[in-house]
Amino acid sequence: MDLKEIYKKRKEIINGHMNELYTLAGMTSKSDAAVFSIREKICNDCPLKINNTCNTNMWIHPTTMETTTTAKEGFIRGCGCRLSAKQKSKYSKCPAGFWGNEFSSK
Repeated sequence: MDLKEIYKKRKEIINGHMNELYTLAGMTSKSDAAVFSIREKICNDCPLKINNTCNTNMWIHPTTMETTTTAKEGFIRGCGCRLSAKQKSKYSKCPAGFWGNEFSSK
């Protein structure tokens, strides 16, 4: 992610890191913690997850879960984000559509 992209996503990034700290400090509401936990489980089960990062060297088909190391039609590239923070950003979405928008009605 280049600096321009980071600047555009600053709200998401800051929110994720702040909520990560709130969670560690036990200051997260039960409903938010439940959403964060579901997101974490989804990412943990995703083949693009490497340690705590979504692998930018791989693509996934969101319907078939097939993965590839080259770009193909219908495949989504790993976002490269540090997942423990992204999962806790109320403004973030998984680029493959596996989670996101849970907070849009709140």
